[in-house]
Amino acid sequence: MASPVKLAFIGAGNRAHTYLEWVRRNPERAVAVAVADTDPVAASSFAVAAGIPSNAVYESAEALFNSPLEADAAVICTPEGAHLQPALMAIDRGWHILLEKPVAPDMESCRTILHAAENRGVVAAVCHVLRYHPYWQRLREIVQSGEIGQVVSINHRVHVGIDRTTHTFVRGPWGDTTATSPVLLSKCCHDVDILLWILGENAQDIRSLGSLAWFRPENAPEGSTERCIDCPHEKGCRFSAVDLYRRRHQWIRTFTYPTTEEAIEQQLLHGRYGRCVYRCGNNAPDRQALIFTTPSSALVTLTMEMFTDDDARLTNISLTGGEITADSRSIRIHRFTTSSQSDADTLITFPDELFGPFHGGADHAIVDDFIKAVNDPSHTLTAPLSTALESHRVCLAASGNNT
Repeated sequence: MASPVKLAFIGAGNRAHTYLEWVRRNPERAVAVAVADTDPVAASSFAVAAGIPSNAVYESAEALFNSPLEADAAVICTPEGAHLQPALMAIDRGWHILLEKPVAPDMESCRTILHAAENRGVVAAVCHVLRYHPYWQRLREIVQSGEIGQVVSINHRVHVGIDRTTHTFVRGPWGDTTATSPVLLSKCCHDVDILLWILGENAQDIRSLGSLAWFRPENAPEGSTERCIDCPHEKGCRFSAVDLYRRRHQWIRTFTYPTTEEAIEQQLLHGRYGRCVYRCGNNAPDRQALIFTTPSSALVTLTMEMFTDDDARLTNISLTGGEITADSRSIRIHRFTTSSQSDADTLITFPDELFGPFHGGADHAIVDDFIKAVNDPSHTLTAPLSTALESHRVCLAASGNNT
């Protein structure tokens, strides 16, 4: 058996911990040898969880790559705007790279990473984890088989959810798309990727409509305040930060220092996450639709729904021989029949464990796939960088970015 693949983690946030869990469960196949993060608390915490010695904890990616550290691959989990340089430095070292999505906030950076990886001959994978989930794999198999005919149209709805929306795209850094990336890219490149993967085609004639219409100062209730903690409307407000973080303890994964409870109170009193959603100065749209066609004339519509309680994905596919209705947990196939044929509906369900933590195991499957590719040059990745960039091109084009 090959020696464990030595991994250096760039970024020590939630996604890094997610991929680390696979490493911890498979010590004979991979080992974490270093971590770099600009947050010393996050880096130290990650090092303890990974068993990384203190002399292999770095305050920046530059410090890590300027050291004599030996590794086989880099797992890059920094924000998308901070992927380019670590990826290029890793590639220059001859290290393979596993990139959290989105790859980068612009196509020039995406292509620069791809060309560097191809020229150096290293494995470059993107964490499009939906490709690894049995639900989406089965849906793709059904469409690709051609048994229900050719795809006419796809209507795909992404339920972002109120809690994720207010935490990430209103109060959070991704509320300012000029400093991070367009919402379609940061939230929906997964969805665009999986739709293109199901179809087996690229996109053309890309169009989009959307706006920021609700989370604006003029929609704030009369008498409301700058921060939720002292607002007279707080207890009746579905967007309350006090309710989300203090009462329900949701979206507090990064609220850790010095303790979780102290971090929550600090945010409510002084931090960005305690602000009124109507007064955050954000510019990210709170509704958006994406439309494109493919060379086979399939018409694809993706709608990003912020105002939902759940975070499901709903997919309706119309084909020349029937319809498919998929609700994130089951797939129903309805075949068109004549009066002389019997009902031909089929319902496909999946076990509950496939919808549990780590995207039902898909988060770990991608690390497994990456490690296989590192050890075996003949192994074909399910989500290589070379095929992942089409979804980025579509999302950026729909957001008005020059591609």
